[in-house]
Amino acid sequence: MSTDIIANRYRIVREIARSNDVVYEAIDQSMGRRLAVKELSLPPNLTGQAKRERIERFNREARAAGKLQHPNIVTVYNFGEADGRHFIAMEYLEGGTLRDAIQSRGALPLQEALEIASQVLSALSHAHANKVIHRDVKPDNIHLLAGGQVKLTDFGIARLTEEASLTGEGQVFGTPSYMSPEQIEGRFIDHRSDLFSLAVLLYEMLSGRKPFTGDSVVSITYSIMHNDPPALVGVPFGVEQVIFRALKKDPGQRYNSAEEMRQALKNADAVPSMFLPRQPTNLGGSFGAPAYPPSSPYGQPYSGPPSIQPGPYGPSPLGAGLPPAIAPLFPGLPGNTAYAPPPQPAMPAQTGGGPFVNWGAPQPGYPPGYGAPPAPPYVQRRDGPLVPKALGDFLKVLALAVALGGLVVALVILFLHAYEQQQQRKASDAIYRLLNDGKKLYESGDLERAAAKFEEAYKASPSSKAGNDAKLSLAITLNRLGTKAYDRGDLKQAETYWYHALDFDADNNDVHYNLGKLYDRMGNHDRALEEWQHSSGGGRVGGPNPAAPGSSTAMQSHYEQARLYFNAGTDAYNRGETDAARENWQKALGEAPGTDIAARAQEYLARTESGPSF
Repeated sequence: MSTDIIANRYRIVREIARSNDVVYEAIDQSMGRRLAVKELSLPPNLTGQAKRERIERFNREARAAGKLQHPNIVTVYNFGEADGRHFIAMEYLEGGTLRDAIQSRGALPLQEALEIASQVLSALSHAHANKVIHRDVKPDNIHLLAGGQVKLTDFGIARLTEEASLTGEGQVFGTPSYMSPEQIEGRFIDHRSDLFSLAVLLYEMLSGRKPFTGDSVVSITYSIMHNDPPALVGVPFGVEQVIFRALKKDPGQRYNSAEEMRQALKNADAVPSMFLPRQPTNLGGSFGAPAYPPSSPYGQPYSGPPSIQPGPYGPSPLGAGLPPAIAPLFPGLPGNTAYAPPPQPAMPAQTGGGPFVNWGAPQPGYPPGYGAPPAPPYVQRRDGPLVPKALGDFLKVLALAVALGGLVVALVILFLHAYEQQQQRKASDAIYRLLNDGKKLYESGDLERAAAKFEEAYKASPSSKAGNDAKLSLAITLNRLGTKAYDRGDLKQAETYWYHALDFDADNNDVHYNLGKLYDRMGNHDRALEEWQHSSGGGRVGGPNPAAPGSSTAMQSHYEQARLYFNAGTDAYNRGETDAARENWQKALGEAPGTDIAARAQEYLARTESGPSF
């Protein structure tokens, strides 16, 4: 029997898991209950602020899970510190993780995967309603119990939205393969980041592989930021479309809540299989080969019903887009009528041989006994050809020459057309080679050379699709170069890179957001506000409105504007300008409601309204 006891209550039985912390099977001696105890593991060299933050993050995990009471979330009984040992006591979970199931079985059956996803979404819905964002949804943190119950575990990097963030600007926490684009960039995240991670997890359950892959963290994160996931073969179209919507790069294009996504999956799964365009048939190919046309990049066939998902225009009708019934084509088969030509009128009967046998028959309009009228006396019969033989031969040769000439012209036109297409293909291939070279350089971290490749590809064909891809890739690369210059303190170089990026993508909200950070750091708050207003959806005078109101960049820009307004209000108050202070605090409250800054602005408004100084 183990004598290791934590907090004079929890007797350790055995170690069952170890990562950053240690998890034990234990017995609660006061209640005789088996449970799991997670103990904080602090490296000996961790001191000062870093140590305090590590302890606070551990305690925040306990508070995050402890405030959630849901059948699909691990239950936390107690947490605290005793004799320098920080611990969390929680329910003991039998079974294994979803990671174990995928590694041993590969892709899971459709209904099993959807049931697991539904239970996790139910857990996330409860967590989000209680202002907890998990931030690390992955198979390792999904526990499968006997009987089919699912438990969401490990709130170690969860964010409590009503508490100040422990993550500094640009810090990234999470598992790369399951992180959302906004999480990768260390930007402001909300509950829709969890929905992205859940979609990655569901994709992996249904296919046995992750949607975004690579041979390094850099290539994986690049794929998440820029690539679309491969089609899900053998998965109902409606289910596939739900997953792809949740995997949108822009959070504003994902589902608004976990419950909305759960209902969308439920509705997609309820569509009868006869209406799904991915059923194999034996038409037009070998037995079992799909008979539908080639799929689009997302796997959607050219024909078949649209996704039965709620969207901005409402749900689509179930039968819309189905091809009409194919009429029978073969005579003699059941349900077919063999084709027969219509009856033809009979030829007049002939009384004798020769072509002129009816000349003596009575003709309409003439008295009986009379035949056809005699030929005019000036019409003379002429034997032999009407055209001289030499002229006929000449005309035949001329016709043959014209035909041969036309054929030669047609062959020349076809050759020129084929040559032109070949040249276009060569040019396109050359551009895509440059794009691929640039991508490899980007992934290796050689951003300067990557930018040069992308710019060369763009200049080669600025109006083509490949040229447009090169232009956008160039803007992204220049943005990253600007960020690196900013991080090392070279603000002038950062400004140059970012404005060069806007030359190729004027409405890039990430670049405008970064310029706002630059001018804020330089103390030019008016310019900072101008850039953040652009990236938060306000747009510049006379310009388009490029930002999606729900995008993470837009939300972060609103947050930064609120911070500037709050600080301006504090400065005004310290100068004795209470009215100006209250006006700025009110603006801060309007820019970022529900955030910590808004809470402080509301507090200061209330305190200045009641009179006492602070």
